Amino acid sequence: MKEHVQALNTPTRFQDPRRPPTPEMARYAKKFMKGLDLPTESEISIFGDSFSRGDPLADAWIDFAESNLGREESKALVNRAISTGIASIPNAPLPLQNLFHALEVRPTWLSEDLLSLARDTVRRSGPLGNWLLVNVALMGGYRYEGVIQPLVMTGRLTKYAPKRLADTTLFVQDVLSQDGLLPGKKGYEAAIRVRLLHAHIRHHLRDHQDWSNERWGAPICQADMLATLLLFSLSYLVTSEALGLKFNSTEAESVIHLWRYVGLLLGVDEHLIPKTEKDARRAFYLVGMSQSIAGSDAETLGRALHEVPLHIASSPMEKMIAKLSMNIRAGISELFLGKEALQHLGVPTTPTKYAVGAAVPLIYVFERIRSRIPILNRAVTSLGGDFQDRQTANLVKGAARLYTA
Repeated sequence: MKEHVQALNTPTRFQDPRRPPTPEMARYAKKFMKGLDLPTESEISIFGDSFSRGDPLADAWIDFAESNLGREESKALVNRAISTGIASIPNAPLPLQNLFHALEVRPTWLSEDLLSLARDTVRRSGPLGNWLLVNVALMGGYRYEGVIQPLVMTGRLTKYAPKRLADTTLFVQDVLSQDGLLPGKKGYEAAIRVRLLHAHIRHHLRDHQDWSNERWGAPICQADMLATLLLFSLSYLVTSEALGLKFNSTEAESVIHLWRYVGLLLGVDEHLIPKTEKDARRAFYLVGMSQSIAGSDAETLGRALHEVPLHIASSPMEKMIAKLSMNIRAGISELFLGKEALQHLGVPTTPTKYAVGAAVPLIYVFERIRSRIPILNRAVTSLGGDFQDRQTANLVKGAARLYTA
């Protein structure tokens, strides 16, 4: 084996992806890397450096605004730039100009047809898509030390769980809204506000007495933003297919394409963002193999996320439905993450994983029929999207705008 090329600015939480995998990681590699080459030494080194990099354009604006502007003034400038473009603001501060000039560039590779197809593809998955996002992608991410540290630093790991889930669900819905990624539209605005929220957190954690750059790298670093992007895209595709959902190659490409553009809006380095599903699989392997496992905070966060349905239920009937939902969700988590992971996350194991597994052949057969009948495909897409809309509305409970600190 060749000697590992050490990244220049790698924090200690970065694990060498070339190390012998644990049994859990070996299963992970088999699922995502079948038939693909492992990441090269150069890719490992570049990725290692990304743990110490934030988002220069957004960070420069937040640093400038915090030092030179009042909160209302900076908010008004951002609102105007989102709504009418940076050119509409005479003598806008240079850091804000630099940020929005980059945001307003529509890449030459961007396809509106693929964005529209991705919207239909994800919304068609209905409750399964939402459950996989929350109980596999988000829940699984809470296992890793560096990823959860910005949450740990708030000191309120359980209180904000419903808001975090509402923020995430609304963000995905905004990104998937019709024409939502056009300038000034909901998805475009959502991505910018999340990007600025991340920069705001970096600004305040940079000098936090408990934050260690040597141990964790930059708060909400490029590596962790890429990991989140892959949870929304590749993880959705792989786990959905494992439950029997069917995507043709163009549909799968469209999902990767949509999140490639959202990644740019969120401030992820374009050179890190996968362009194809094959690239995404290799990147996901690199992300997973380089993470260090979190301590007891993972259990606190995992249990809080698991119990969100119960906390937002108000009537006895809603609480009964919430408990049933929690059992199903826990079964989905265990099916994909495993019993050991659920114990680490403080989520109880339940027999429902067998019921979820037993439903896969039925979903598989239905999906093959659905994909051959256009009118059925349109009906499932409409019903799935309506379910996701209702579930998001229930989580948000009429809040005006989220994505706030």
